[in-house]
Formats: sequence, structure tokens, C-alpha cells
Amino acid sequence: MPEIARKYNLMVYSSALLFLLVGVYIHATTLKNPYTGLMFREDRGTWVIASIDPAGKAREWDVRIGDKLLSVGGQQPELMKLGDRAYLKRLGVLQFERRDLVRFELRSEPGINDVYKSLFAACAELALLVIGLAAYRNKPESYMVRRFYALNVFMAATLLSVYSTETVLTGLILPVVTSWLPYLLFAFFVAFVFRTVPDWISSLMAAYRVLAALFSVYVLLVFSLGTIPGWTRSALHTALIGILLAIIVIAVVYWRAMDRAERNRLLTFVTALTFGFMPFLFLYALPDLLWGEYIALPEMTLVGLIVLPASILALWARQKLLDIRFYLPSLAIHGLYVGLVIILIAALIRSNASLTTLTLCGAFVILTLLHRFNLDNFKRQREKRKDCLDRQRLEMSIKLAEHRNSRDLLRMPAELIHSVTDIEGLCFVWNRGSEAITYGTGPFAEMQELTNFRQFNTNVFEQVIDLMQPNGTVIGYLVLGPKKNNTSFTPEELGLIDKVKLETVRLLMGAALLDELRGARSGLPMKTSEYRLLEAQQAERVRMSYYLHDHILQNLIFLARDLEELHDTEQSDKRLTAVWLKCLYDTQRDIRMLCDDLCPHIIDQAGLDAALLWLARIVKENGGLTIKLENKLPETLSSLYKMTLFRIVRELANNVVKHARAQKLEIRLWEKDDAFCGQISDDGIGFDPANMNCVRTDSQGFGLVTISSQVAQFGGDIEIDSEAGRGTIVRIRLPKQRGEAKDGATDQGAATR
Repeated sequence: MPEIARKYNLMVYSSALLFLLVGVYIHATTLKNPYTGLMFREDRGTWVIASIDPAGKAREWDVRIGDKLLSVGGQQPELMKLGDRAYLKRLGVLQFERRDLVRFELRSEPGINDVYKSLFAACAELALLVIGLAAYRNKPESYMVRRFYALNVFMAATLLSVYSTETVLTGLILPVVTSWLPYLLFAFFVAFVFRTVPDWISSLMAAYRVLAALFSVYVLLVFSLGTIPGWTRSALHTALIGILLAIIVIAVVYWRAMDRAERNRLLTFVTALTFGFMPFLFLYALPDLLWGEYIALPEMTLVGLIVLPASILALWARQKLLDIRFYLPSLAIHGLYVGLVIILIAALIRSNASLTTLTLCGAFVILTLLHRFNLDNFKRQREKRKDCLDRQRLEMSIKLAEHRNSRDLLRMPAELIHSVTDIEGLCFVWNRGSEAITYGTGPFAEMQELTNFRQFNTNVFEQVIDLMQPNGTVIGYLVLGPKKNNTSFTPEELGLIDKVKLETVRLLMGAALLDELRGARSGLPMKTSEYRLLEAQQAERVRMSYYLHDHILQNLIFLARDLEELHDTEQSDKRLTAVWLKCLYDTQRDIRMLCDDLCPHIIDQAGLDAALLWLARIVKENGGLTIKLENKLPETLSSLYKMTLFRIVRELANNVVKHARAQKLEIRLWEKDDAFCGQISDDGIGFDPANMNCVRTDSQGFGLVTISSQVAQFGGDIEIDSEAGRGTIVRIRLPKQRGEAKDGATDQGAATR
């Protein structure tokens, strides 16, 4: 393998150096003798001008169709026949004779536009060469990458040849590269898209290799004889168009049989190929085949060849293939836009920037700016609609939650009266603003669906009691049904009902006051702390997404690509195997770290004490801190509390390692009668807690906001005691919920490390 690698390296870098040397020579010669645009025809042994290309230097000369060419540089003109026309093989001082026997001399002198054209062509060729070398340097052992490099070199050679007026050397290069370019394009397509090449495609490629070799030999022979048949250019155009059609047909035929990865590669290749060859196809090849004239010069249209290799290299560099289906509509619109730009540029050049084309370009720019303005306005309106929908959704959720909570307020007193008084049923009705909240028992349970309790059959009511505030305002009703034994309510029962009614009124007044406060608060701008909490949650999602993408996904893509290469080439070595194993080990480590971050399994497997010991060891290894750990929480602590406390301690400990510059860290956890408590302290540089919610934007600020949110969800408290240069003490308190142990705490362990 090393010997083969050295062989390929020698071939690749030698070809690149040779291309650079040949390119410098051809560009220097072309710049010295710019393109004239003159085509000649033979007339009784002499050569006369048959056509003048407006893109050539001859448009600036005083020459006419029919002028006779006498000499070039004082010697007999040497021309290369191309069908029934001919072009000069070498340039110099051109001597012409008009029909009135007037002789004059002209010389093709380079201008500033010729310098710009030469630099533009050189940059395009160099870009193709650099793209090919960059891909090869990244993965030199891949035969697909070597084909990619060869394709780039041949495309660069095509650009070099069509831009050149050095006809001797480029006359040998152009037939060869144009003969083999369609094959290299198709071969790379097959290697890039298919994991296993179908037999009939391999046979088709072998047949094309034979035809390309024969055609190259034929063109070289006729070039040496000084006569090129006019159909050769049409044949090359037909071959390239045929390859493009073959790629599309193969894509359609094999689409259903491909898996998702192959489909994505196929769409990516076809999309890049379409946008890359669209200018050449529609502005040069098809017009030349159909009408014998082209819309734009080939050197202008072939610049689009850079799009294909640049797209492929960008995808390789990112080690992933985008799901191109989501981008096709946008690419189609942008491709149409770029095509219109190319057509306008070509029209400007062909018309020498006439008033009409300048007007069209101005109108195009104005339409572009208007479209951009409308697009930005549409995005803003869409964002407003989205925000409005989100607010409406939130309001509906809040309203449903409030309705449920309001009914829960009425449920307790209703069930208390029902169970104590042996009543058949009763119903509480609370007029909460414009909404009637009801809760009934027994036969009055169906009143929960009524908006007005008076719609119910009032004949079954035993008694209706107003729920009245101290100021005399009636906020609802207590509807009592008959007792089961048809007896009257005893004074004790009436006293109990009255006490429950008064307590219910008090609860409902508190809920109404809370509604008023919430309504007043909703009119105020969102507090910075709430925004910071949302920002912290979003930052955590982004961090997790990038971690999955940049670590685990990239390793899997790298492995898949190399294993596909191994499947195709059936060649490997110990170095590649070692790379693959390292990639697998790194992926296992990353997945383990991610799992520990999301849900620390060590807590379920070994308990909170073991998890804290493991965390202390990791923190000590990363930060070199002296850690004192004291855990006096009960072993019967629920999993939810364990996970929350562990995450809080881990976040605070990581903040100490990253930001505090501390030498000591103390972690204490203990139980009280009504809560679980913790204290995490360090001797670091400290900070100002007052600025936690409105100033800090780093990870520590996000971490503290997230911890505050977790504590608040338990109805707990967090206290931060810190000053600059005095260290930090964070105290947390999580109230016990129903089902948590209230006594029997056991000391799980205390250690100093």
C-alpha cells in the first residue's frame, strides 16, 4: 500500500505541476496575441474573411468581410480548417488587401479587457485544480477521489484550451480533454452515487472508453493534417448532452431501488451538475447544435463547471450530505436567478452595452431589490403571525389550566358537605368574570356543563345560598339538594354548611385577586429573568444538537464512507483499521457522556452517594480541587429528587471548575422535616449574584438560571451568597412532596477528597 500511495502521489502532483507550467505558457501566449474573432474561407487559393466575431479584437479594426489575408508576420498564413471555415494557427502582424487593391496591416495588441479575461480564466482553472488537490490530500487512498481529481484537471484543461489563442498546443489538448470529459463525468457520477455498480453500466463505460480513445486518435490525426471536419464540435456537444441525459435516465430508473443515502447523493450530484452545466448547455451547446450560432462564448459558459466540484468538496469537507430535497425549491429559484444574470451579462457583452441592454439590467436590479424588500416584509409578517399563534396557544393552555384549577377549588368543599350531611347532591357555582365555573355531586354533577345554573330544573333544589363577599357582592351560589332521608337539615349541619360557605368565599376571593394580579402582570414587559430562562433552555438544546452533530454523527458518517470505500475496493491496511477503531471508541465515549449528561444511570444503578463520589472524582481530575463531600440524605429518596439534586450539584461543581479559580469545594446535602437541603461552597473569585439574571451571558449565567428553574418547579428556594474575591456559597431547599419520607434519614456517607 505505501508503494501504491507513493505512485499515486507522484502522478497527481506531477500532473498538477505540469498543468501549471503549460497553463502559464498558454496564458502568456494568449495575452500576447488576443483572440481576433476572424474566421476565413478559401477563395481561389487565397483566404478571405468569412465572419467577424463581435467578441474578438477585430470588432475594433477597420476590416470587412471579403478582405483578403496576404501574410502573417511577413510569412504565408497558416490556417486550420474547421469545416468550411478556417482560423489562424499563429498570429502576428496581419496584412490584408481590399477589393480596391488597398493594402493595410493590423496587429492584435492586448488591452486591459484581455488582461481581465486572462486573469479570470486563470483563477477559474486554478480553483478547479485546487479543489481537486484538496480532495485528494484529504483522502488519497480513495479511487473515487482520484477520479474526482482527474475530472477537475480535465475541466480546467477545457477552460484553458477554449480561452487560448495558442493553437498548436491547445489544438492537441482540446480534442483529448473534450473526448474524455464526458466519460470522467459519468465515471465519477457512478462512483459517487452507487455502492455497487450495475453490470450494464460497467459495460456502457467500457464501450465509451473505446469510443473516446478512437475519437481522440482520429481528431489528433486530422489536426496534424490541418483539417478538422465541422461535425466534430457537434459530436462533442452531442456526447456531453448524451451523458447528461444518461445520468438523468439512470437516476429515474434506479430511484426506487436506492436507499435514503444513495438517493440523497444522487439528488446532490444531479442538482450541482444541473446548475454547473446549465450555462454551457443553454447558452452554447444547444444553440450551436440547433442554429449553428451560440448566445455566449464558450469560455464564459464553462465557468459554471466550478459549481459541481465546489459543491462536492464542500459536502466532503463537512463530512455529511445535506438532505438536498429540502433545498431543491430554493436552489431552483436561485438557479433561475443566476441564469438570468448570465443571460444579461452575455447580452451586455454581445451588444457592447447598448442602451436597451443597460435598461434591461437596470430593470432587473430594481425588480431584484423589490423582491428582496417584499421577501423581508413577508418574513416579518410570518414571524408576527407565528408569535400571535404562539400567544393564542399559550392563552388557551392557561385558560384550560385555570378552569381545571378553579373546579378543584370547588371540589373540596362540595365533597366535604356531601359526605357529612348525607345529602343527595349539591353544586357550587362560581361566576369567575364572564365565565361560570360549576362543580356538582350526585344528581347535580351534570350541571358542570351549564353556563347558567338557572337553566337547570330548579324544582329539585332544596335551597340556594348566595356566595357573598363582605361588601355584598354575590360571586356565586351554593345549590343544595334534598337529604337522602327527606329530613330537614339540623342546626349543626347548617352551621357546618355556613362555615364551609364562608371558607369557600375566602378561597374564591383569593383566586379572583390572583387573577387580577396576573392580568396586571401580563400587561408588563417580560422580565429579564424569564427571558434568560428561555434563552438558557434554547442554549441547552442548541448545545445538545451541535454535540450530536459534530461528534457522534460525524464519526458515523466517516465510518460509513470508509466502509463503503472498503466494500468497493476490497483493500484495507492496519493504519485504516486503527483509525476506524479510534473512531468507534470516540463515538462510544461521546454517547456515554451524552447519556450521563441527560440521565445519569449511575444514580439508578449505584445510588446517589456513589454518583456523588464519582462526580467528586471527575471534578478533582479536571480541576485539581480539594473536595469535601457530606451526604446525609435518606436512601429512600425518590428518583426524581435524586436526579434533580445530582444535576444541580454537577452544574454548580462544573461552574466552579470553569470559572471560580477555586482550590477547595465543599458539597453538603441533608434532610429536614419538610425539605431536602444542600449547600455548595468554594473559595474562588466569586461574582455579583445581583447581575446573574441581567448581565451574565456566559455558560455560568445560563447554568444558574437553569438551576433556579429546577428549584422553582419543586416550589423550593435558592440562595446565592457571593462577593468578588470571597468565594461563593449556594444554598438550595426542595420541599418534600406527598410520599417522601419525613423521618428515618440515614447518613449515607461523608468523605474528604
